[in-house]
Amino acid sequence: MIEIGHISHPGRKRPINEDSYDIDAPNGLAVLVDGMGGPDAGDIASAFVRDQLRRGLLAGDTPAEALKNAGQALRIQRPAQTGKPSGASALCLRWRADRVDLARIGTCRALFWDGKALSAVSGTDADESGQPVKSAPLIQALGITATDKLCIAAAQLPWRRGQTLVLCTDPLLERCPTGDLREILAESRASAQEAAERMLLLALRGDADENLSALVLRRS
Repeated sequence: MIEIGHISHPGRKRPINEDSYDIDAPNGLAVLVDGMGGPDAGDIASAFVRDQLRRGLLAGDTPAEALKNAGQALRIQRPAQTGKPSGASALCLRWRADRVDLARIGTCRALFWDGKALSAVSGTDADESGQPVKSAPLIQALGITATDKLCIAAAQLPWRRGQTLVLCTDPLLERCPTGDLREILAESRASAQEAAERMLLLALRGDADENLSALVLRRS
């Protein structure tokens, strides 16, 4: 059984929320997207990529393939959506009975709690052909970075009872001290939704001028 928590907030200064997400528990899918490009651009790109990722995963794409195809679709479709430059960071995953396959690009992050320790899921950066690269460019975004230049980080994790995955946008992670995150995730009596809400409240204590989002997936 998977327990799910999710929350998103525009932050203290942004007029709109350019983050979006989708969780499909029956099919074992989760998607988190951080749009960029400002009003009428970043939010549109975010929703477009979210829907493309879900469609690709349901069609059988691996998470890395889904990211690549969504980025290409955004580069083709963007002129019809808006005249402003827009793009997106994203993370998507598929879970099964005993493992999780995920891929990410840009500023969306994944954390793994195994019941005792908290670690960042970095994955292995790979180019368009799937070959590992020594280091990815500092700035990568679907819809902005050319498809053949994308360096998508992919990872496979064990998925056992008591383990938790946290998917979040970079600003939330930057404003939540690691020690506090460990304490939140170690509290087994709290629900996954309560954990997500506590993370957001913690992040909002600071300036929090960026959009903030967190998805909590706990294997129970």
